[in-house]
Amino acid sequence: MVQAIYDVAVALLLGLAAVGSGVGDGLVMSKYVEGVARQPEARGSIFASALLGVALVEAFPVIALAFGIIILFTAGKL
Repeated sequence: MVQAIYDVAVALLLGLAAVGSGVGDGLVMSKYVEGVARQPEARGSIFASALLGVALVEAFPVIALAFGIIILFTAGKL
């Protein structure tokens, strides 16, 4: 029973991290397109900032995956 609760917690953790990452990526890229539409000559610097933003947003599900694996495999040993 306890392992099932940990399994559900890990599933929720990973699912919400994936949804949050998708929303974050969408927001970053929508602001990138908006910035390029307003100021096309600054496209290169805006693109670099957008890539940095996407990289930071994508780090979140990787960290959540690491926590999920730790919780999943150490659940019975706590």
